[in-house]
Amino acid sequence: MAGSLAARTLARPSFETAFEAPACLRAMLAFEAALAQAQAAEGVIPEPAANVIEAACTGIAIDVEALVAEGKRSATLAVPLVNMLRAEVGKTSKEHAKHVHFGATSQDVLDTAMVLCLRPCLDEADRALEACVRSLAAKAREHRTAPMLGRTLMQPAVPITAGVKIGRWAVALAQDRERLAEAAAEALAVQLGGPVGAMEAFGACGPAVRHRMALRLALAESPAWHVHRNAWIDLMGRIAQVVATAGKIARDVSLMMQPEVGEMLEAPPKAGVGASSAMPHKRNPVACAHALAAATRMPGLIATVHAANLAEHERALGGWQAELVVVPEIASTLGTSLDFLDTIAASLVVNADRMRENVERYSTPSRDSFEPAMDELLGELAPYLS
Repeated sequence: MAGSLAARTLARPSFETAFEAPACLRAMLAFEAALAQAQAAEGVIPEPAANVIEAACTGIAIDVEALVAEGKRSATLAVPLVNMLRAEVGKTSKEHAKHVHFGATSQDVLDTAMVLCLRPCLDEADRALEACVRSLAAKAREHRTAPMLGRTLMQPAVPITAGVKIGRWAVALAQDRERLAEAAAEALAVQLGGPVGAMEAFGACGPAVRHRMALRLALAESPAWHVHRNAWIDLMGRIAQVVATAGKIARDVSLMMQPEVGEMLEAPPKAGVGASSAMPHKRNPVACAHALAAATRMPGLIATVHAANLAEHERALGGWQAELVVVPEIASTLGTSLDFLDTIAASLVVNADRMRENVERYSTPSRDSFEPAMDELLGELAPYLS
């Protein structure tokens, strides 16, 4: 998923790798191997053919530039990949080559490959979100009584506590994590439908073939979702919500990092981090900038996914192809947001003294109790405080 130089400065390396050519090719070939073995187990193709196909999937060397050039000619990478795989299997047996990709279609390969590429990103996101929520929950408990200004419409309001503010961040991320896991469990599903989504080439064995493929690839099982991509689009939306939550936290932290406010830092000062090319005295909120850039990009990406959902009949023309391009970018923005969350989980600095000074300067002392709100937040975060 190598992008422009500017894009690479925002990217999380593991998320780049997840969608680069080697990973995409492994995922596509994993589909073909799983398809052949599942079909052999159900008697759709001969077992010797499946074994040769699987061996070819493991050993084939793909010329990526040739693949891309041919993919432009057919508007899909699957056609040249299948042709290359057939040629590789044909070196052993021309008869076995006839069984490569039997009954499947390009969208089966590419949708399943996209799912396989996204899965490790979501696994990593789950771990990062858990670590961040745990850290923020502990910070909220630590600063549960530390007074700070509440701010509405960018102006001083009545005091709250730092624990309330940080606790709200943590609860939002914990809820996002739960919703993301729920959506992933349904949407990370094998795609198998054949030319019109009906598995018509497999006869009565179609559901069994799909079931075996799902087990082998460790994916959920679902009827063909070629054009009704509801679960997949829901997953993209929940990824977008994680990015939005991280962006909101970054907005808060960056505003509190302004020297004239001075209430928080995303991390302690470190030489070379946040440097300005023109003003040596500046320390820019780099992690916040990354999270806000991701949150700014995401609405346009999600809009493309929704526009692409208006598919024509049994196979989309143009829309699905557009989606294949933006899903890696959606994953990339998630990775960028996780970098920010990693930073604040490890290094968030809370300046309670400065918070108290700002309360005394800009607000009337409050006798209101924030204990009920704080207790409610910590109750929500109890699983992360054990």
